[in-house]
Amino acid sequence: MNEREGLGSAALTAVGCGTAIATVCAIGLFQIERLVGGVWAVAAVLAAGLCCVFLARVLGRLSTVVPSGAGLLAYFSRGFGRSSGLALAGPYLLLCLLLIGAEALIVGLLVARVAPLPPMVGALVFLVTTWAMCRVGIRVGYRAQAIATFALVVCLGGLAVVALVQAGMHGELAARLLPPAPSFARFAAAVGQSLFLFMGFELLTSQVEVASSPRAVERALGASVLVLAGFYSLVSLGFSCLDHVPVGVAARFTPQLAIADQLGSRAAILIVVLLSLLASFTSVNGALLALSRFLYALAAQKLLPRRFGRIEPRSLIAPDALVALLALSLAATALVGWGGVLEHAIYAAAVTASLVYAALSWVRERPPFRQDVRAAWRRGASRVLGLGFVGLGVAVLVDAGPARLGTVVLLVSVYGVVALLVWRRRVSEGQGAPANA
Repeated sequence: MNEREGLGSAALTAVGCGTAIATVCAIGLFQIERLVGGVWAVAAVLAAGLCCVFLARVLGRLSTVVPSGAGLLAYFSRGFGRSSGLALAGPYLLLCLLLIGAEALIVGLLVARVAPLPPMVGALVFLVTTWAMCRVGIRVGYRAQAIATFALVVCLGGLAVVALVQAGMHGELAARLLPPAPSFARFAAAVGQSLFLFMGFELLTSQVEVASSPRAVERALGASVLVLAGFYSLVSLGFSCLDHVPVGVAARFTPQLAIADQLGSRAAILIVVLLSLLASFTSVNGALLALSRFLYALAAQKLLPRRFGRIEPRSLIAPDALVALLALSLAATALVGWGGVLEHAIYAAAVTASLVYAALSWVRERPPFRQDVRAAWRRGASRVLGLGFVGLGVAVLVDAGPARLGTVVLLVSVYGVVALLVWRRRVSEGQGAPANA
């Protein structure tokens, strides 16, 4: 693909933002709001955004040196070895699939509020419809995602501004935005949870093969983080000015409806549901397209059956990979819906994201990504940034409260599955086979 045909920075920025912004992020923002609240929630989001700004520069370097659709797996494999690469990237990608299931279930619950459809049926219709849009082709799918992302950011940002103005008119703005300062441990946990809000922007690196140039991906990575930080900060301020007191499991699933119910009109409910559908579409559309490129790259490296590496020249998608992802997404939706692991999935995703981001910071200083002419203090800063990401992940787990045990079980399960795959791969290559084999 030449530069004229490839995706430019603006389109890629919309992809990065759309993939990160999801309906499930509303739950993440509410968790952060309950944890620290007001301007402290905004400060936590901005602190996480600052870390991701530095991470975007790291990812820009990695994607330039190793331009591969395998993205994270390619970087870790080149820097740490193929088995270590799979062990690091595998859990993150599995949790992305689990979050797709969570997103679909939330959509089903929202749609059930305005239409006579059982939540699981609504989730199924949403997944199949989004998959069909991806199946049309990368250019059409990304164009639809860009339009939906723009509408979502403008509308939700506008609602947040309205909430701020109303609080100011009632003389409640200062009280809502200036709660008591949290402890350092709680603030660190809030920053760690905020990493979940940015999760997905790094999948842009898997689009380097359909981008106009590696430089376009690098610019889009940084721009996506800045847009996301501003958007989440504004929405967080709006949440601080609303009387949201979610009660029970259903409210934790769909806190958006608590806001709509507070406004007290059918139109408000319809608007919130529509905006949530836009958020879910942009997120799942971007994730499916990015993960399909990941499966395509694995097939090209002979780690998956060859059929997953077949690309349609006109649509630029891997059809068999998308079919496999649809099946896995449906299974993830069933697990979230009937297994009750939504809250645990959010915490587990935040912990795994922090570990992956730490590994990205460290692999930056290993061959072939290391630059010998780079200043020593910059190399040290990358190592410190990695340690900081690890600390944020630990803080999230420590402050998970009643969800801690379930989160640990989910993390152990996901990492265990990937460890088994790594072991089987080593045995198949003769590296870990028994002596009498």
